Amino acid sequence: MRLPRAAAAVIGGVALMTMAACGSSDMGASSQPSQAPAPTSSAMAAQFGPACGAVPKDGPGSFDGMAKDPVATAASNNPVLSTLVTAVKQAGLVDTLNSAKDITVFAPTNEAFAKIPKADLDKVLADKEMLTKVLTHHVVGKTVSPTDLASGTFDTLAKDSITTSGSGESYKVGDANVVCGNVKTGNATVYLVDSVLMPAEQFGAACASIPKDGPGSFQGMAMDPVATAASNNPALSTLVTAVKQAGLVDTLNGLKGVTVFAPSNEAFAKLPKADLDKVLADKALLTKVLTYHVVPKTVTTADLAAGSFDTVEKGKLTTSGSGQDFTIGTGGAKVVCGNVKTANATVYIIDSVLMPPAA
Repeated sequence: MRLPRAAAAVIGGVALMTMAACGSSDMGASSQPSQAPAPTSSAMAAQFGPACGAVPKDGPGSFDGMAKDPVATAASNNPVLSTLVTAVKQAGLVDTLNSAKDITVFAPTNEAFAKIPKADLDKVLADKEMLTKVLTHHVVGKTVSPTDLASGTFDTLAKDSITTSGSGESYKVGDANVVCGNVKTGNATVYLVDSVLMPAEQFGAACASIPKDGPGSFQGMAMDPVATAASNNPALSTLVTAVKQAGLVDTLNGLKGVTVFAPSNEAFAKLPKADLDKVLADKALLTKVLTYHVVPKTVTTADLAAGSFDTVEKGKLTTSGSGQDFTIGTGGAKVVCGNVKTANATVYIIDSVLMPPAA
């Protein structure tokens, strides 16, 4: 999808905007060195990462200067962030970002932003709703410290979530790497990242039945591990009963970065009651069936187009399709609500129960 990718670009811009203060504030001072090493005073010791070396030693774009201005103003001091500043103005977010208190911004670098095709960026700039979603996906409404990044899931101002991982001075935000971390502005903590972060985009007809708010909503499910998240969603009550019967709640909740193809209540209803009761009564068989629905890695929408994945059950699961029309397994199961995020899993709700191949 070109539009989401473009959106990402803009987002990169927004994040960049946050980092604007990292550049020189004098548009005409081309002779001003921009590769000065980062300050080494104790006050600045908290910054880390290879890209911090490019931050000016003094002036509005230095660490000290950035700390005095709110984040959008800090960005406007950097001439290499002009597209980002344009995007933020286009979305009407300057005052919103400048007036927010104690926020965190994950800011894609100029290199990340430049990867976005111009045509895609132009489309996003023309769509205020999409532009706003992309930009606010990079903003967390509280201070996130480097320690918090080690293993975190944070709500964004776009009302979705992002995950972080790492240790020392090596951290990831989604699939992006932090290249200059813990930069302070007047109202924000900023982490420069090397890729644009894309907001999760759910798709499929059944997504309309997901609650708009509360624990069973997309935002609510993103805060809980997958078995807990499913228990809060009324469309998955039969699956939850089966998971409890198999004693897999803690197992599923304890996994990291997995993908679950989750049969809806309607999917289970397709099975003859006698057959379903038989499976529910046989814990070994039930465990085999349920773990066949779990892939021990993140499967993106792009991966579904022509995929073959090992499952936790030790079987193989194939996928095919395009756009928003995907088939899972050999039995013709269809994704009816895709790319749902939980704290430890990506979930695709499907309209049929997947049966593992006979041994």
